[in-house]
This record gives sequence, structure tokens and C-alpha cells, in this order.
Amino acid sequence: MCRLSTVVALSALMQSVSVADAAEREDLLDVLEGATELATKSGMNANFVPGMVTILNGDDLLQRGARTVWESLALVPGLSLGLEMTGERQVLSRGVGHGYASGNIKIMLDGVSMNSSLFATANSVLNIPIEQVERIEVIRGPGSSVHGEYAYAGVVNVITRTGERQLRLQASEDGGSGLGGIWYWDDPERDLSLSLNLTGLESNDAGVRVNEDALAALGESYLSNAPGHSNEAQRYKAAFTNLQWRGLFLDLKLIENSYGDYFGVNHFLPPADNNLASLQHTVLAQLGYDPRLSATLSARLRLEFLRQERDRDQLYVFPASYLADEPIYMDQDYQETRHRGLADIFWRPNPDHTALFGLELSRISIDQAKWEWTNLPFEISSTWLDTDHDRTILGLVVQDEYRASDQLTLTATLRYDDYSDAGSLLSPRAAAVWRIDDANVLKFQYARAFRPPTFYELEYAAQVDLDASEIDTFELGYILTKPNWEARATAFHSDLTNPVLFDEITEDGYVNAEDVRLRGVELEYIQRLGSQLKIDANLSYVDAVRPGSDTALPGGARWLGNLGLLWRPHERWLAALQLHYVGKRHRLDEAVYSDLDDSTTLDLTLNYQTLAKGMSLHAGVKNLGNTRVYYPQILTSFGGVDLIYPDGYPRAGRRWWLSVSYAF
Repeated sequence: MCRLSTVVALSALMQSVSVADAAEREDLLDVLEGATELATKSGMNANFVPGMVTILNGDDLLQRGARTVWESLALVPGLSLGLEMTGERQVLSRGVGHGYASGNIKIMLDGVSMNSSLFATANSVLNIPIEQVERIEVIRGPGSSVHGEYAYAGVVNVITRTGERQLRLQASEDGGSGLGGIWYWDDPERDLSLSLNLTGLESNDAGVRVNEDALAALGESYLSNAPGHSNEAQRYKAAFTNLQWRGLFLDLKLIENSYGDYFGVNHFLPPADNNLASLQHTVLAQLGYDPRLSATLSARLRLEFLRQERDRDQLYVFPASYLADEPIYMDQDYQETRHRGLADIFWRPNPDHTALFGLELSRISIDQAKWEWTNLPFEISSTWLDTDHDRTILGLVVQDEYRASDQLTLTATLRYDDYSDAGSLLSPRAAAVWRIDDANVLKFQYARAFRPPTFYELEYAAQVDLDASEIDTFELGYILTKPNWEARATAFHSDLTNPVLFDEITEDGYVNAEDVRLRGVELEYIQRLGSQLKIDANLSYVDAVRPGSDTALPGGARWLGNLGLLWRPHERWLAALQLHYVGKRHRLDEAVYSDLDDSTTLDLTLNYQTLAKGMSLHAGVKNLGNTRVYYPQILTSFGGVDLIYPDGYPRAGRRWWLSVSYAF
């Protein structure tokens, strides 16, 4: 059954089942949405897949006050958030992912990989408002055996809303105001459906107050725009279209994501002029067909086209009198195009055995990479990246899922990837899931994942041959499920080989840096107290170190925690308190950069929702206690001098938001 048809069927089931109150409907929804294809592509309940998969429901995220995909990921055990100096969103998984051009997580949109080959990031997806999201599926840890490149420290699949009809108004103190809506039409007799999901937001956000920038450390504060505010203006426009006819579907997605230059590319605070200095445009088209070949054979066929543009418009680089009499700005244009074909064959000779054979072919080319400088006192080439560089990838996947007994399921996966510019890589996985009884599940998994060098890293490499980085991970998981509560525990050990990082010592470019070891534990707990109260919590610890030098990996925190309290005093009303804790964050290894202090933030959300169609209201306050929060800065330098924000990147304090929708 296609995904849209499944959603419609589930909606009909929800309306036909007689339940006592909204809490029971939520429990039923949890059961219906527990299945995922992210871990194996074959589809099964998340409790029984290899490794640990977290499923975040879009409605639940909205009720808790999450405003974007990026914010939502902080609720996942082991994941923390970060920023690049000009506003690019970062997600760190188990301490991995800090730095410039640091895409270490595979980010997908409705199953399509969105990581740019320039930086391996996907900012446009992370900035999608939660109102457009049906659910988010997350693999913590390696996923390359199924998903290939950049599924290194995790995999995120954002599934957009379809099958609904609603109009929406959004407003917030810092995230933009605008309109959105979803329209849906279907013809059950022809098994034909069409869905359109639209959103437009704009904000002239004043940003956060900055007292000192890098010029203070240089003793040149008189040249600075600080004290002042970061430029965090933004504009987001998106249109997601889905057309389905029987087993055939066509997806078209258009995203325009523009934002200010935040803290400045060289850590010189830009003018607070609301200039949209970064512009990202995404065009995605996907054609798919899921034929049933026989009683035991089925297939999944996909053709994808992805064009991504990443432009800079008057990006503030240097203040007046630093290199020239006038401020120096940069305009930069980059465009890449990816064509991808995918064929998966599933063979199910009996209910206990599923085999997968997959073939993927991708071609990525750079269409444009130019820049222009204003007021630069010397000449510079107009091309900043080799536009003749392209990449062809051939991927082969073989997977065998075997249910040895009613209690034991074994999964073995092997993926082979051949890169035209980065060599060949193998990504094996071996996993066992033991259903001890109806309440207890024990999991074990070994998996290897990889991350090839990006186009940017290859262009600015400090060594001749920049190798892909690999990570080997062992995981042991345990799930205990009771009628009113559930607990999970995961222990993991990972060894990172040849991580690709900017050389912080010589500052000559990117190198295969010192190996890294990760060890940690992730704990989760959910408790329902009657029909009115629900508590959930998670706590994670990771020790991320370089054994050779006995230094901590910068950017991450050893301790992360979340505590949620949802209270439903009436079937139409829900109040949510969400507490988020981030422990001390390691900064650069040099002694002059001390760790950032830990922080605890509290979000309050009030929700009103009619039982069926009609009006819904969600309003909340983020960071209710107005806690001072800082993200670790990324090293930049000029002329051999480190340029930093002494306290890191400050984030916004207390702020309000509102989302009103009408379903029809």
C-alpha cells in the first residue's frame, strides 16, 4: 500500500474506533505509527528493527513546542544542536558533527537524500516548520549499510504531511510569521490522489545581543559593530506536491530558504540590516513505482532529480579599515545537480525470510561555483571551486532478514559503494533481535558506516589523498514494555578512523585527523499516569575522545537530557512542559578556550484541539526561564590569527510563538 493510502486508511480507522478519551486515541496512534522502513527498508515495528530507531510524531512535536525539524532533533537521545557561524544548522550525534562543512548525518526528505555534496549538509530540510511534518524517523548511529554516504553518525528521514485539508497561520517572536496550508483530493475508485503542502514565512528578527566579537580579541573593538545584534532575518517558502496513482507516484518539492549572516563568516559581527546573505534553493523531483512481481517478489523503483543552489548575497567579510577603507563583502554562487536511480528487489519465500537486493547509481555535477568581492584590495580568481569536478557513485546492497524462531530475528547486510573520486568502500552490518517475551526485547548490532570527503574538503585539502572516514560501532539495546510504561537502554562503542576535519594546528586545510573513540549509554523512559498525565524522559552520556592525544572531541556535551510532562485536563486541552538539559560543551583543544557552561531550558505550550475537524490552537513560550545559552564556535583564522567569539555563539532567550489552524 502506498504511503498516502496508508495515512488515509489509518485516519478512517481512527474515526471508526470508539475510544473513551483523547489519551486512548493517542495510544492507538502510537501503535499505528510504530512501523518504520528506515532501518531495513522492509518495514517493521521500531522496537524490533536492528539498532535503536526514534520516531517523532509531528502532532506531538507541535504540542511540545518544537518549531522546526532542527529543534525537534534535540529531543532524541544522544543528539545535540549547533550552529555554523553564518547560520547553517548543525546536528551532533553522540558528540560527532562539529566543524565547518561537517555533514555527518544522512538527512532525507520523504526518503530522498538531501545532503549536498559541497558540505554534506541539508539546511533547508532542518528549517522545515513542524506544521509541514507528519513524522521524523531517526537512526542513532551508523546507517551506511542501507543508506550509503553520510549515514555516518545517524540517519534522519523527514516525512511531510499529506492526506489532510487545513489552513494555517503562524507567528513567533523570532521564527517568522506567515501562512500555510495543506490541500488533498482523492478518487478511491481510480486509486488516484493529489496532495499539496504549502508554507511561507518571513522574519526581520533582531537576533541576539553580542557584546564582543573577534575584533575585541584583536584589540580593535573600535572597528566592530559590537555591541549589537546578530543578523538572523529569514525567509522560508516551500511547496510539496504528491501525486499517486495505484503503485505509481510523483513527488515535486520546491524550497527557498534564505537567512542572514548571523555572526559573520570571520566572526566579525555583521551590520544588523536584515540582509538575507545566504540563499538556498532546492528543486526535487522523484518518480517512483512499487510493482508486485509475483507472490514472493516485489520491487521499489525510483528516479530522482535534485538541484541545489547555495548563494551568498553581500556576505559581510571584513569591517571598514581592516583591509580596506570600506567594508568588504562577498557574493558567491554555487549550484550542483544530482541524478539518481534506485532499484530494490524484495524476495519473501516465506513469512520468516526477507531478502533485499539493491542497486543505486548517482551522478553529481557542479554547474556553477563563482564569487565576486566588493572593495577587496587585491585580485582574486572568480572561481572558488573546480567546476570540472563531478562524482559518479555505484551502490550495491544485499540484505537477509531471517526469523530463526518466534523470538529471534537475524539481519545481515552488506553494501558496496564505488566512487569515481573517492575509491571503494564496504559497509557491513550484523544484528540480532531477541524477543524474550511480550515485554522484553534484547538487541545486538555491529555496523560500519562511512563518510566520503565533500567537494569543498577535496578542493581545500591539506594532503594529497584525502580518504573517506569510517566508523565501526557495537550496540547493545534493551527494551522493556509494560501496559502503562516503557523503558529503553542502549550501550555503544564506536571507533572512528580517519575523520575528515580542518587542521586546527597548521590551518592549511582539511586532513584525515586523529582517530576517535566513542563510548556511551542512552536511557529512555515513558510513563502514563491515568488518562490525563504522561511523563517521558531520556538521558544520554558519551565519552568522545582522541585516544592518541587523550583530548576530548570539540563541540559536543557528555551529558544530554530531556524531560517532558503532558497534562490533559480536558479532552480538548493539553498543556506541555518540556525541559532540555545540555551539559558542558567542549570547545577547541587549546587551553585558552574553556568549556561552555551547561544549560537547562524550559518550554511551555498550551494546546486546544477539536476532536475531529475544526479549529486548533497551539501557543507557547520557549526558554521560559530566559536561560543564557551558547553554542561552541567554529575555528576561523586570518593571517595566522584565530578569530573567535570569546563566549561562543549566544542564542535567544525567552520568546513566544503561535500556530492556529483550521481543518476542513
